[in-house]
Amino acid sequence: MVLEDSYFRIYSASAGSGKTYALTKEYLKLLLSSSSPLKFRQILAITFTNKAVNEMKGRILENLYAFGKDQTPKKQLSLFQELCQELSLDPTELRKKSNAILKRILHNYSFFEISTIDKFNHKIIKTFARDLQISQNFEVELDTELLLEEAVGRLLERAGSDKELTEVLIAFSLEKIDDDKSWNIAFDLVEIGKLLFQENHTGHIEPLRTKSIKDLTQIKQNIALKILSKEKTIVASAENVLLELEKSGFEFSDFPRQTLPNHFKKIAGGEFNPKNLYNNKLEQNLVEGKILKANDSRDVSKLSTALLEAFLRIKKHIYARSYLKNIYGNIVPLTVLAEIAKEIKNIEIDRDIVPISSLNTILSKEIKDQPVPFIYERMGEKYRHYFIDEFQDTSQTQWENLIPLIGNALESESQNNERGSLFLVGDVKQAIYRWRGGRAEQFLDLINKKELPFVVPPNIHSLDTNWRSHDQIVTFNNSFFANVAPVLQNEDYQQLFLKDSYQKTNKRPGGYVQLTFLDSDILDKEEVHCGHVLDTIQSLISKKFKYSDICVLVRDNNKGMALAHFLAKNNIPIISSDALLLQNNQKVAFLIALLKVVENAKDKQAAYEVLLFLSGEENKKHEFISQHLDSIQEFLHRAYGFNLMNLKGQPVSSILEAAIILFELAQDAPAHLTFLMDEVLNVEKSEGPSIHSFLKYWEIKKTSLSVASPDNLNAVKIMTIHKAKGLEFPFVIFPFANSLLDDKRKKKKSWVPAPQSEESFGLDQFLVNTNKEMLEYSESTSILYKDEEEKSVLDALNVLYVALTRAVLGLYVITERGKELAAVAQASSYSDLFQFYAQSQNLAQNEIGAYSIGSIPELEDSEDEMPIAKNPISYITRPKQDHGFNISTSSIRLWDDERRAAIDMGNLVHFALSKIKTAKDIQEVMSNLLVSGHAQKEVLDKIQQKILDVVNHPDLIKYFGEDLEIMNEQEILTANGLALRPDRIMISGNEASVIDYKTGSPSPSHKAQILHYAEILKQMNFKIKDSIIVYIDQKINPVFV
Repeated sequence: MVLEDSYFRIYSASAGSGKTYALTKEYLKLLLSSSSPLKFRQILAITFTNKAVNEMKGRILENLYAFGKDQTPKKQLSLFQELCQELSLDPTELRKKSNAILKRILHNYSFFEISTIDKFNHKIIKTFARDLQISQNFEVELDTELLLEEAVGRLLERAGSDKELTEVLIAFSLEKIDDDKSWNIAFDLVEIGKLLFQENHTGHIEPLRTKSIKDLTQIKQNIALKILSKEKTIVASAENVLLELEKSGFEFSDFPRQTLPNHFKKIAGGEFNPKNLYNNKLEQNLVEGKILKANDSRDVSKLSTALLEAFLRIKKHIYARSYLKNIYGNIVPLTVLAEIAKEIKNIEIDRDIVPISSLNTILSKEIKDQPVPFIYERMGEKYRHYFIDEFQDTSQTQWENLIPLIGNALESESQNNERGSLFLVGDVKQAIYRWRGGRAEQFLDLINKKELPFVVPPNIHSLDTNWRSHDQIVTFNNSFFANVAPVLQNEDYQQLFLKDSYQKTNKRPGGYVQLTFLDSDILDKEEVHCGHVLDTIQSLISKKFKYSDICVLVRDNNKGMALAHFLAKNNIPIISSDALLLQNNQKVAFLIALLKVVENAKDKQAAYEVLLFLSGEENKKHEFISQHLDSIQEFLHRAYGFNLMNLKGQPVSSILEAAIILFELAQDAPAHLTFLMDEVLNVEKSEGPSIHSFLKYWEIKKTSLSVASPDNLNAVKIMTIHKAKGLEFPFVIFPFANSLLDDKRKKKKSWVPAPQSEESFGLDQFLVNTNKEMLEYSESTSILYKDEEEKSVLDALNVLYVALTRAVLGLYVITERGKELAAVAQASSYSDLFQFYAQSQNLAQNEIGAYSIGSIPELEDSEDEMPIAKNPISYITRPKQDHGFNISTSSIRLWDDERRAAIDMGNLVHFALSKIKTAKDIQEVMSNLLVSGHAQKEVLDKIQQKILDVVNHPDLIKYFGEDLEIMNEQEILTANGLALRPDRIMISGNEASVIDYKTGSPSPSHKAQILHYAEILKQMNFKIKDSIIVYIDQKINPVFV
């Protein structure tokens, strides 16, 4: 029985076609068409990032709120009217329903299920943990990289004590040396271990979990014996051919350049490398019978046939031997992979965790053989309607896990005779996450109605209008992708770009596209590309556009980093992943080096980095560094009060908090320091507070830890194409647009079946290096190689599609001159595609020698401005304890020989007062000044008398009482990053007073400063009682402001 197809709808949504709008509209239709305001409890919407979840939730709530108003806002009016018409509701009724639904959602927010696929999976596993034999208290490990590092660390710890493992690791290390890599194998172990968390590999790796090192070593030995047997057979066959040639009466010199006999002589001599044997026309000549010199007319037809048969037979053996050799070369990595997998499993058990990448696999195991598995029985009754966004990014396992749940809803009726539904949205042309397990064919099969998973057939809709880009950009993309589509051999893939990529324009006139072709033989390509990007940015700025209107897209982070450095050097404000990385902030780098020095004062590299930072703008940096490099511990204590010995056993957070204050780091870098401290606290919570634990974490994560990017900065954005997916920008610049369509330089691994006609080696599948020889191994490996090659080209074209469809007003492509092609199918790079297109369209060059289409329209004013906080909140950072004394001037910090001259009576009194809270503290502070060498005996009495004059002054004595909370020189960080440090704050309840000590003559700036302190304290909700400037030169003079 075929059921009504409207229950299952698929929307094929090309870039900029209003996918989010369509999703929101259909979700709202489902809510508003129901008689119950609790309909949302039966709906599950799945997308793939938390950002997308928040955006969709926000849109639904925003629309419901707007619909409930007496006067619908202009922004939502069009959708409001559409829903009134399509649902046959009058405006009053729709407003009433919207208000009721919004109220119920807000009061039952946990049932408002818009979720990532991983969060949904986690929820199911948590609910059914006992059924799945998982601890009820398990935690999901989000950071698989850290988990992998820990597993590799455990593996290496076993080296030496575990003889079998040691031999494997030595073999692995020797293989790395043979490949001209470092003998330090930790990095390579982590790289091979990453396969364990990639869905494309997990199913193949599963059988390895039951294999011991001994099992895999035995498999390797068996394969080695088979290779040796093959080689003997090959050599014997080649020798036999040579013998038959001699018997035939022909001399080797009768054959052109002796190519044919030399071929068999090489094989007989032990040459088995196909690249050295089959790189000529010998096979073709044998097929055509052209084996003798041109002037030799003897009949060689029988000999040619015999030689061809022998040639092909030996060739088959050569490639069979090569197949085994490829498998053999990957047995050690396979063994290592199996051991890493076991270590990860041990960690999971020890720490009661489940890696996020395992959630899909766990569910898959439970539902594989069950049409409606127990794990979904209860959940299936709860959800009746499903929305899946970005379906092209859904992995095969994720989709297979959802099918029973969705099928149960689609193919059965609820108690009130209501059938469930599925609304699925995606775009195969934007499938750029194949390495995560995504399959373009999965979506294509649904669109083409092949291998449908449900009884209910899909109703296919195409969102065919581009609402993002101006006309000329849409027209360019339509034309470009239709022209280059034949580079794909697969007909279904071709149709994606020949037909499915075509979009209608949205009647927004104008739009500009520019293709710049650089000479491919230029020496410094990187700098030339960067230079063209700079020129383009400056040209747009001269046209009154803003830096924030521009985004530069790159294929990889290395290119983005080079571009960021170049633009920053040329005073272009930028936002990039590189600029936002914590490790690239000088103050963060200083703090990390400082931690290394605290852990090991003999770490000269770290000490050098600390001193380099502290040398500031001094011209004599190297003199300063060499002066203190061997005595850094003493220098930091004396010049900054940073006592390494006292700090060594402290938590990292306490050490860094003290350092931020003592080295006055908070100003100008609050965001980077805040994010660093967040990471420190997270590590202390999970791994403990030791410096070693944090530095280990830092080394693993430093290339990915970054500050969250604000959206409202006027700066050029630099990002990878993958990160730009789903976004749009007024202007897009795409430099380095010369990537290969299938980069053979990237070393890929493939899983292949065990060679046929061979005895079983104990495994059905093996890991091999992906290379062109796979075309000759067997029919299955040939199909696998061609399929991978075609998918790699599709990946590249999809990435290009994402890049070229982000622009609203203008698109600038900077590429290189490609090859002259007779047909686009011969293209091997983006450059070739752009060159072919420019030639086929006869595009005209503009005044700068680039090809251009259209014109730049005027930028539309944005509707909303980012709100600015009127009263920024400040906070005080308070170290848990004093870590040493600190009397400092900039000269003391840099040059010890000037230290004595800089310390006068005022400095010492000021310093001593910073350590005194009440009169009881005076004697201890005086003793410390003497013991530490900060003050000589002859001046100590004078300092003490001055302190007593302050503390006992009739106007000040009450501010040194024991009933007050005292904060001396505690830093206040304002929301805009300014660091303030009042000398003394006295707090009683919600009242606060502030004192600042001064030397010299009274100045208006002194008054302004203390009033600023008072204002900041007011913003922190303190009532200001007194603000006092205390002059401490000759006579103590308190001035109340």
